[in-house]
Amino acid sequence: MKIYAITLKPESPFGTPLKGDTLFGQFCWQAALQDDLLDRGFKHWVHLYPERPFAVFSSAFPQITDTAGTATYFLPRPAMPMDFPPSMPRKIRAESRKREKARKWLPVAENKLSDIAACNPVTDRKLFALHLATLSDLEKRSLQDMPESRQKPILSANRAHNSIDRRTMTTGKGFDPFSMENIHYLPGLELVVFAAIDEDALDMERLCRGLEAIGCFGFGRDASTGLGRFSLGEVEETDWPRLNKAEGCYTLAPCVPGPDRFCNHFSLPFTRFGKHGDRLVLSSNPFKNPIVMADEGAVFYPDGDSLPDTPYIGTAVTGLSLAEKKTVAQGYSLYLPFSRSVS
Repeated sequence: MKIYAITLKPESPFGTPLKGDTLFGQFCWQAALQDDLLDRGFKHWVHLYPERPFAVFSSAFPQITDTAGTATYFLPRPAMPMDFPPSMPRKIRAESRKREKARKWLPVAENKLSDIAACNPVTDRKLFALHLATLSDLEKRSLQDMPESRQKPILSANRAHNSIDRRTMTTGKGFDPFSMENIHYLPGLELVVFAAIDEDALDMERLCRGLEAIGCFGFGRDASTGLGRFSLGEVEETDWPRLNKAEGCYTLAPCVPGPDRFCNHFSLPFTRFGKHGDRLVLSSNPFKNPIVMADEGAVFYPDGDSLPDTPYIGTAVTGLSLAEKKTVAQGYSLYLPFSRSVS
């Protein structure tokens, strides 16, 4: 498989987080609607997906490029336990844990993906300041006066909605307002997504064509109202790291690890309450069965002396839908070698 680093440029708020499994699902819809996106067609590769994934997407992470053109990716801090000396007083331990939890981003240079365990995590405010330094004076003006509590690369805000009776196109007898949370990225902030593709299924040109269509029509919830718009920036093939001496797998997307493949792991749970998109959203049961996954930033230790032969771990998830029995979800995740020992 070839692995590409793809730059995304958000052009609107998002209703759905840019996580790898959702991005894969929307790319599947593009492949189903565009017959020429995959060689031998979408149905062929969906049938093979549990044994041979045609594409594996990471989640989207902030990216900052310096004046020399070198990109730094800000990945989630590994979900490892925080160790403090037993002799440390309880109050000081609590304060130290609070400070460490705030350092949530792992800055990794594009040419040092094999050395993530040596990176020092940074806070939202530090990432905000690094991004601010890349902007012009005119672009900075709208952000410099932002209160400290809002100095984050990714913000959330509620958007008001109202229930409408589609038979009468009115709110009916009662006024029934509600709000939904939208995701906002800082102006000018770029994101990176890693995508591994099977060359027998598609190439870089068709991969980009599918992602461009998603960005044009909108990603995720409320795309019809203008959410989820993005454009593509640079697309580069990456030299994915492989370290024989690495002990663990640091994941870049929510995943479902296979049974009996790992002797230890550290992860945060993420539950996906899925719903069909496109034409199946109008089916009699558009909701999928929920999936409990290990969120990105998990660290898995294989049951053996070596890492998996593939650049990804996990399994395909099937049996999700009553509306479409062939529905699959991406339980796979790309991983980076992780070398920090645990007892």
